[in-house]
Amino acid sequence: MTAKVLHDISAAIWTGAGSTLAGHRSAMPYRSILCAVDDSAEAEVVLKAGVAMAAPYNAELTVMHAVGIFPPAVDFDVSPYREYLVRIAEERLRELKGRLGVDAPHVAVQGLLCDTVREQALLHKADLIVTGRGHAQGALSRIWSSLYAIVRDAPCPVLSI
Repeated sequence: MTAKVLHDISAAIWTGAGSTLAGHRSAMPYRSILCAVDDSAEAEVVLKAGVAMAAPYNAELTVMHAVGIFPPAVDFDVSPYREYLVRIAEERLRELKGRLGVDAPHVAVQGLLCDTVREQALLHKADLIVTGRGHAQGALSRIWSSLYAIVRDAPCPVLSI
């Protein structure tokens, strides 16, 4: 049911934490918000939502972007390309934040999207994750293909825009 609602509804959707972790509890008012963006046009709307959620609580906002993993190649070292993609993602995050006048730390991490969002939420002790749903890229976008897993595995509530 959650997957269908996430896919079919165009309004922002608030979902509760998919798991309960010892030592990690969401709190109101929010103290830490993780804003997970991709490199689509939707990222601007998602970041604006993250800022809007953090402001009234004076919460720490962290912006993140997950850079996909290359499959291992036996006879080709892809590590320089991984590093290049992380650098490009960091530049895009700086540019996005600059365009919107957002003063918040950011991180570009390599890994599977749902795993890196969960890891960053735990690392930053996030009380809320704000992310997109990939509407800007259609039904097969990267965020959409991982959104249900993000919601299911999140250690805190998720606001999907």
